[in-house]
Amino acid sequence: MASSIAWLDSTTEEQRVARELISLFTQPESREELGIGQVRDAFSDILFPGTSVIQTRARYFLFIPWCYSTGKASHLSGARLREVGRKQERELIHTLHSSGLDDLVGMVGRRVGPSVKTLPFTIYWSGLRRFDILTHDNDLGTLGAVNSRDGATELGDRLISDWDPGLPPAPAGFPAAVPGGFRLTPTEAEWLAERITVASPDSVTAHLLERRVPIGPEHRFAWEAVPEGRFEALEHARRFSGMMLGASLLYNLLIGEAYDKMPPPKKHEDMAQRYRDEIDTWVREDVEPSLADLRAWDLARMWEVALTQNPRIDPRAQAFATAWIEGIRSGGYDGLADNRALRQLVRAREERKGKQSRLLNERMLATWSGASGTGRLEYRWGTVRVIVNDIIQGLNDDAGS
Repeated sequence: MASSIAWLDSTTEEQRVARELISLFTQPESREELGIGQVRDAFSDILFPGTSVIQTRARYFLFIPWCYSTGKASHLSGARLREVGRKQERELIHTLHSSGLDDLVGMVGRRVGPSVKTLPFTIYWSGLRRFDILTHDNDLGTLGAVNSRDGATELGDRLISDWDPGLPPAPAGFPAAVPGGFRLTPTEAEWLAERITVASPDSVTAHLLERRVPIGPEHRFAWEAVPEGRFEALEHARRFSGMMLGASLLYNLLIGEAYDKMPPPKKHEDMAQRYRDEIDTWVREDVEPSLADLRAWDLARMWEVALTQNPRIDPRAQAFATAWIEGIRSGGYDGLADNRALRQLVRAREERKGKQSRLLNERMLATWSGASGTGRLEYRWGTVRVIVNDIIQGLNDDAGS
C-alpha cells in the first residue's frame, strides 16, 4: 500500500516545512544520516534568507500575488478569495503547461499539470513573508482579512493590502496569458531585487544581486562565486561542508562493510573498498591541502554564529560535529578508514536510531541505495543560483535595452 500524507488543519508554513522535509530526502547532500540538518539549515537561513529547497523560479514571487489580487480575485476576501486564488494558481499552471515555451524548468506541476497537489503559494510563502512581498503574517486562510479601511486621512481612505504596494502590475489577461513565461521583465526584476536586498541587505543573495553578474555552472558552491572572506558565515559554512563530507564517507564505509557481508542477492558489490578509496581522495584533496586553515578555524565562533540563527540546534548534533572536526584536526585523517575513535563516533551516531539503524537492522541495511548523504552540503545553492540568475537576466535585459 502506497504511503501518503494527509493535511488536517495545518498552516501554510507547517505544510511548507513538511514538503521541504520530504524534498530533502530526494537530495543526496541533504540526507539526515548524521543528524546535522539543523546546522545546515541555520547556515542556509543566514546566507540565503527566504529561500527553500523546493523553490524553483523567481517569477513565482510575482505570479502568486497576482493570483490573489488581480483578475477574478480582485476585491475578494476570506474563503472566497482563497477559493478564487487557488483556481487562478491552477489556471496559471495550465497556461504555462500548454504554452509551448522552451524554458519551463522548475515549473510547479510540469508533469501533472493543474491537478498538482501542492500549489506555488505553499512553496513560496516563507520567501513572500521574508521579503515583505506579503506584508502581513497571513497564511492562505486569512488572505484578504486585512483589506479594510483604517480611517480617513486628508488623502482619503487608505486601503491596507496583503501585498507590497510597489508590486508591478500583472500582464493583461493573466493568468490566462503569461507573456515571457518565467522571464522577468526589467521592471519586475528591479522590484524583486529591491525587495530581497532591502529585506536581507547583509545576505549572500543580496551581494549576488548587487553584482548583476550571472552565476555560471563553474560555481558549484556559493563560496566559489563570492570573494573569500566577504562573509564570515559563508567561511564557516564552507569549512563545515568539507568536514562533514568526510564524516558521511566514513558512515557509508561502515554501512558498506556490513552490506558486503550480506548474503546474495545484492544490488551492490565491493562497497567497502569504494568508500575507502573515496575517503583517501577526500583526505588527499580536501584535508591535507587545507590543514593550516582547518587548525586555525575558530570552532567556538562557528557555533556562536549558527546558534544565533537557531538556538535550538540539538546539543548532540553539536557534540558529534565538534568531536569529528577536532578528531580530524588532531591527526585523525591519517589512516581515517581504520581510525577506531572516529569509526566509533560515527557508529554511535548511526546506532542512536535504534531499529531504524542500518547497522542494527538487516532489513534496513538491505534497502541501502549504495550512497547515503555523500554529497557536500551546499546550503540551497542550487535553488539560489536559479532564482538569482532569473533576476539578473531581467536586470541585464534592462541594461541592454
